[in-house]
Order: sequence, then C-alpha cells, then structure tokens
Amino acid sequence: MSNDTQTPKDAAPAEAVAADNNKTQTATPAPAAPKTTTQTLDEELKRLQIQEARLRVEKARADKTNAAQEAGIKLELSRAQLRSAQLDLEKKERDAAREKASADENLTYTFYDGVTDESIKPALQKLGDWKRRFPGKAITVIVNSPGGSVLAGLALYDYLQMLRGEGHHVTVVCFGMAASMGGILLQAGDRRLVGANSKVLIHAVSGGAIGTVHAMEDRVAFSRSLWENLKKILATRSVLSEAQIEERAHRKDWWLDAAEAIALGFADEVVPAPAFAGAKPKALAPAQSKRRSRRRR
Repeated sequence: MSNDTQTPKDAAPAEAVAADNNKTQTATPAPAAPKTTTQTLDEELKRLQIQEARLRVEKARADKTNAAQEAGIKLELSRAQLRSAQLDLEKKERDAAREKASADENLTYTFYDGVTDESIKPALQKLGDWKRRFPGKAITVIVNSPGGSVLAGLALYDYLQMLRGEGHHVTVVCFGMAASMGGILLQAGDRRLVGANSKVLIHAVSGGAIGTVHAMEDRVAFSRSLWENLKKILATRSVLSEAQIEERAHRKDWWLDAAEAIALGFADEVVPAPAFAGAKPKALAPAQSKRRSRRRR
C-alpha cells in the first residue's frame, strides 16, 4: 500500500543531491567575455613593431659587415693600383734609359765589317736617317774593318764629308784595326780616335785583271788612279807627303800601331782609358825567387 508521506530517511538523499548540484553549478567558471577589435589591433601592432625593430638591428649588423668588407676591398684595390703605378713608372724609366743608351739616341754607328757594297748600304741608310731627324747633331762612327772595296769605301767616305759640310761633327773611332779602306774611313772624321791596341794598315790598291792586254792595261790604270786618290786623302790628313806615303807603302803592307798613327798624323789621339786600380805587384826578390823554385822541385 502506498504512502505519499516521505520519511526523514528518504528526504536526506534528495537534499544531498540538490546540494551536489548546487556545488557543481558554483565550481563551473563563467565564460570569458570576447576581446574587442581595438585590443586585437594593438597586439598586432606591437608584434609588427617588435619584428620591425629586429629587422632593423639585423640590417644594421649586415650593413656594418658589408661596410667592413667593402673597405677591405677598396684597400686591396688601392694597394694593387699603387703597385701597378710603381711598376709602370719603373718600366718607363727603363725604357727611357734604354732609349737614351741606344745607338739612335747617341748617333753612334758601328761598322764592324769588310768594306763591300752590301755593308756600306745600311750605313748610308742609317746615316741618312740621322741627317734628316737630327740635323747638325754630332755623329760617331766606330770602325773595325779589314778593308775591301775601294769604290764602296769612297762612297761612305764622301757621304761622311757631306755630313760634315751640313754641320755634323763627325768622330771616327778605330777599335781593332782600320786596314786598307778602313784606314781611309778613319780619315773621314773631324776627330779621329784609335784604341791603344788598334792597328792601322796602309798599302797600295790591289786587284786583278783578265781579258785582252788593253783591258788589263785599262784595269791597271784605273787601279793606279784609285791609289792616287787614296794617297791624296792620306797626305791631306797626315804630316807626310804623297811621295813619302808612296815610298813607305810601296810593294808592302805598312802597319802602324796607335802611337805611330798619331805621330804621323793618321789619328788625333788614343781613346782615353783610366789606369788600373791598385798598386802594381812587386817583383820577387832574388832570394824569394830561389826559395820558391826549390819548393817546386
């Protein structure tokens, strides 16, 4: 049989359930209020500002590094340019010294050859070039020749006389020997120098002839006329007459050393040379010489 009236024992659990429900409802936090648009924008702005500051710091560091690298590169470039300028200056100085020492700059022609048409041609070309480029300048011709063709030698001799006539002071220097036509070329200079050990040879014109008697006679007569020309040149520059030259050079080779050439007027002076440094070694005394001889035995 049912009874609607609850007993206290039945009412207690109901109150406990209600109390638990109230605790549960009290422990659950209330939902947070949504952020406003202004707060979201401020946070985003701060984040972007921090990021921008970081990027500026990184850029400043990179610029500093790049500036140091660029300064280093500029320094190396400056050093390389300075070294290049120094080398270029040294090269120009060497070129200037080489040009100053060249034969063209000093107008010095070296004739170390026999006297032939082939050897005379380049000499005339070079002397002609100097005549046009350096009018009136002094010219030096260095001769070391065994002689050769009379006609070829006279061509060079006459050309040197033409240069003298146009205002060039011509100096002829003999090193080694000025033999035969070489000796005639020595006479072409306003100033004639010979090395201390040089030799000068004077002799009559030599040559051969073949053909008819008349052809050989013509050849001999032509050779005699050439010899007369050469004697006249030698006599003009020396203290000897043509007859004296003919006598000394008749049928022989007349060799002169430097002192004889100067004494007879075939040269003006010996090429100056300084004395050797140091004292001359002393000769051994007789007793020292004997002792050394015994030691060798």
